[in-house]
Amino acid sequence: YTALTGHAPFEARHRPELYRRIRGGRYPLPPQLSPRARALVAHMLDPDPAARPSPAGVLSHPFLTQVRGWGTRG
Repeated sequence: YTALTGHAPFEARHRPELYRRIRGGRYPLPPQLSPRARALVAHMLDPDPAARPSPAGVLSHPFLTQVRGWGTRG
C-alpha cells in the first residue's frame, strides 16, 4: 500500500480509532490505483490473517505478473 500510495494504509489521531480501522479493514483506496492493484491491496490487508496471501501468492498475483518476468511464474 505504502509503495503504491506514499501513505500508510491505516492512520488515525487516536490509537483506539487506529485499531478499529485495522480490525475493520478500513483504509482509503485512491482512485489512481488500477483494479489489479486494488485487488492485491485488499487481499494483503484483509482483516482475517488466514485470508491473506502467502509471499508466493503475492508474487503470483495478476498485478505483479502482468509484466513479463515478474512473479513466480514469470
